[in-house]
Amino acid sequence: MLNVALCSYGMSGKVFHAPLISAEPNLHLHSILQRGEPSALLDYPAVQIVKTFEEIIANPEIDLVVVNTPNELHYPMAKAALVAGKHVVVEKPFTLSLQEGRELIALAQTQQKVLSVFQNKRLESDHLDAQRIIHSGLLGRIVEVEWHYDRYRTNITHKKWKEDKLPGSGTWFDLGIHMVDSMLCLFGKPQAVYADMRSLRRAEAATDYFTVCFHYADMRVLLRSNTYVSEKGATVTIHGDKGSFLKFGQDVQEAQLMRGTLPGMQGWAQPGEDNYAVVHHHNGAESKREITAGQRGCYEQYYQNISAAIQGAAPLAFLPEQSLLGVELLLAAEQSAATGTLIRLD
Repeated sequence: MLNVALCSYGMSGKVFHAPLISAEPNLHLHSILQRGEPSALLDYPAVQIVKTFEEIIANPEIDLVVVNTPNELHYPMAKAALVAGKHVVVEKPFTLSLQEGRELIALAQTQQKVLSVFQNKRLESDHLDAQRIIHSGLLGRIVEVEWHYDRYRTNITHKKWKEDKLPGSGTWFDLGIHMVDSMLCLFGKPQAVYADMRSLRRAEAATDYFTVCFHYADMRVLLRSNTYVSEKGATVTIHGDKGSFLKFGQDVQEAQLMRGTLPGMQGWAQPGEDNYAVVHHHNGAESKREITAGQRGCYEQYYQNISAAIQGAAPLAFLPEQSLLGVELLLAAEQSAATGTLIRLD
């Protein structure tokens, strides 16, 4: 049994990490850092509440530290945990600079510890369905992909690291990293990027609208997000020379975790009726249009893999090197938007 410490009990800790850690039989949620009221005790009465990060990394009983804090704290806290001999999971985005990420990867290798980034969107219906249709070859040569992460959100939250114009803030780093990660998993590194980013809700605030076009040799991938979308269309659209794929609906796992439904419970990750895909493909002169139900997501596989990797039972599936490449693409897109130019990627 591996003891896990959680560095925050905000939205990500309460909704994602704590429930998924608790659902993994080989992990034990040992400690949660809460400087204010110990509200986590209402959900996890047996957990130890600590008031400082230093208590976590100084505790020899802690095996794994989950750094789910604001973006600018990812690097210093992950570094301190690795130096203290802990395995580390970091929330996305991995770091705010390439140098920080490279340093953490090298340190984890030196310390012989697992270092991973919580890229849970790979385990959602959108990604899994897109992966299946691409690997099937049914669409032929893929020429265009458009991926949306839209919201209707007029309010401004109290979270400065998400709302104010700061390094690593805004929806591009918060939401765009999910789509960038899926793109890298499906297609590898692109050749160039051209981006348009804006702040719709407040002048000179963090990005809450983006259209980012990544160039591949014979394909374009468009990643888009808009804060003023009250009627959503397809979340993923893929066009090939033999057909098209359109994915609709929302993965249910986040909403289920918010309601207290955990992996293994009845109905876990079962897609709703609004979660489906339309595939229209051609075979010579014939064409066929099909509607298929979305795949079940599998968030539980993240911490299953982390546990197995720490114990040497399986290779790490969520490698920090790919998350660092994601950071490289985030920064290049920001540079493109700031300069209005196409940025070539080495």
